[in-house]
Amino acid sequence: MSANYSQTPPTQPGEVTDSGRTVLGHPPGLFLLFFVEMWERFSYYGMRGLLILYFITVIAIHQVKPGVYTNTLEFTEVEQVEGAAAVVQTRPFLLVVGDAAAPAAAAAEAAAGSQLKIQRLVPPPAGAPETADWTVDPADTGGSEIVKGPAGGNDDRATRGFENTEVRYVVTNPTDKPVKLRVGMKRGSEADQTYFRVNDNTGSVTTDVLPDAEVNKDPDDKIEPYVVRIVANTHDSGRNWFQSSASVLYGWYAGLAYLFPILGGIIADKLIGTHRSMLIGGLLIAIGHVLLGVSGMGEWSHNRAGLSIFVMGMAVIVLGTGHFKPTVSVMVGQLYKQGDPRRDGAFTIFYMGINLGAFICAFVCGTLGETVGWHYGFGAAAVGMLLGLAIYMIGKPILLRGIGNPPPEQAHKANGKSAMFVLLALAVSSLFGYIYHIGGLAKLGEGMAYLQQNPYLGWAVVAVMLIGILSWVAWFLRQNDPVDRGPVLTIFIFMLFNAFFWIAFEQAGSSLNVFTEQNTDREIFGKTVPATWFQSVNAGLIFTLAPLFAIIWTKLGKKGRNPTQPVKIALGLIFLGLGYIFMVWAGVIAKGGAAKASMMFILLTYFWHTVGELCLSPTGLSYVTKAAPVKFVSLLMGIWFISSFIANLGGGLIASQVEAIEAGTLKLPWSFGGQADFFFLFVVTSIGAGLLALILTPLLKKLMRSTTD
Repeated sequence: MSANYSQTPPTQPGEVTDSGRTVLGHPPGLFLLFFVEMWERFSYYGMRGLLILYFITVIAIHQVKPGVYTNTLEFTEVEQVEGAAAVVQTRPFLLVVGDAAAPAAAAAEAAAGSQLKIQRLVPPPAGAPETADWTVDPADTGGSEIVKGPAGGNDDRATRGFENTEVRYVVTNPTDKPVKLRVGMKRGSEADQTYFRVNDNTGSVTTDVLPDAEVNKDPDDKIEPYVVRIVANTHDSGRNWFQSSASVLYGWYAGLAYLFPILGGIIADKLIGTHRSMLIGGLLIAIGHVLLGVSGMGEWSHNRAGLSIFVMGMAVIVLGTGHFKPTVSVMVGQLYKQGDPRRDGAFTIFYMGINLGAFICAFVCGTLGETVGWHYGFGAAAVGMLLGLAIYMIGKPILLRGIGNPPPEQAHKANGKSAMFVLLALAVSSLFGYIYHIGGLAKLGEGMAYLQQNPYLGWAVVAVMLIGILSWVAWFLRQNDPVDRGPVLTIFIFMLFNAFFWIAFEQAGSSLNVFTEQNTDREIFGKTVPATWFQSVNAGLIFTLAPLFAIIWTKLGKKGRNPTQPVKIALGLIFLGLGYIFMVWAGVIAKGGAAKASMMFILLTYFWHTVGELCLSPTGLSYVTKAAPVKFVSLLMGIWFISSFIANLGGGLIASQVEAIEAGTLKLPWSFGGQADFFFLFVVTSIGAGLLALILTPLLKKLMRSTTD
């Protein structure tokens, strides 16, 4: 869980105050920083687990103003005949809120040339067993589905007082060939609001409808007819974004959280010290989460003003993370004098704080967000950060005296500059939110969409960037002494493999999170497990497996068989790819959303991803400190953080293609169907990169310093 962060090495020890007191052999201040970091990670991962689910959730029917709202359900037969246009059948949906009069029922549009038959289903009669099936409605005329309820809803958590909140259709295929079908609410743009989920998906679903003869052919291995479930959102409004847009936003957010710490570290080192930088960061993070919570209240829950406040809050959190992230780990190092053998053990304890916060956050923030309201989950993340700051402020004068002070020449100006950085962050974030509100950021999205629509231009931009990067790397290598060029080159090579790993690994908060929420059977003993709880699996496994791996590496080291860094990188990537095989399997099962994949597929995926992380994590910043020349160590650390920014951003951009791949509009060389095609991409790239690392291992060992094996 966020391995790069855990490896941040202290390079500027402060004034160490050793009172002689220890806890488990370490200064008590270590455990104060442990709890501060735990609560910061609680807020970060708590918000991250909710972010993309919140953005793609449709509008809640009980939160809109009184009136009549229309959605149109489309059944699109994709490429029924080579070169022919898609055939579309529709069903109108009318949402009537309050005392508004329902208009006359509209008829469904009959599509010429349709090969599929769509029939409405009716629920079992009252008193029927829970296992009773829905049956075909003999009175179905294909007219409008009317969902009607009171303005403002009521206390009924199941339906909010609305009628007809779930509608089902069965789709049959009387032909002798499968027909590819895409089902979803019609949307020209994200401005067109929807209120219904289709087979638990907030967007569209795509499947192959088998011929009726195959559906009913084998009674021992019965294939169920394809059923479409339309359910109104009675929980809480999200932002009703396309998954592609939400994934891009997620990528930028996660990426910038790794980029801004470079600037934050410079500010702490040169101007205000790590103590004040941590306070600034924690305060801004808390303010940002408060803004996220407030943005989901009342009319703000689904209007543009509330969304602009949310975007401002995200900007505040990113800037706060930039101040907080590089300082707390440095303060851990400042507790020890140079050469103190306890330092590595201290960072191991500190790393457990990271994972403890990441583990418990989903059970609080995730549960509140998914079961009570999104803004309650975001607000809980703010409470966690404030609690961490309170613990720090109480314990700092006692346990961390002399730690985190600014440079002596800046001490008299530190308070004023700290206040200035808080105000500057709030001002910049407000400006960012305002620019979003007036549509300024939409231009960036339009530019990226243009590159996607013109792939040759897009690839040309990528090629130019690669040439520029490679040229700079070649120039930089020449600036090093000949004896250092080989080790520095390995740093850049490891950064490339590191990026491959984290692009795939960080799907946990985006595509894997959405699949878990929409396409996984999460029922246990009649209760539904919140999807966000699965975000804690990795952190929990770290607790369980990290000591085991430490023992394994130690025993192998005593025997002289401890794998070298390149081999550990290769193992990490291969195990990561192995985990995605289970997601391919799950994607095939859940194709079209009619069936749900077992949660065991998600758990097995995260298990192998954690195994891969524990193999690869030693190749982070700790390797940079050993391989980099002293004069360039800070620069190379910053560049390593940039690779994490690129990996997180790239992961979000790749996740934005899930729906296009599932719908078949973006073709890949393989075809398993559904989201399985998307997940197989990471099987190929991860295992392929791992095998390449194994092939390059002899060469990399020659380039590395002998002390970094």
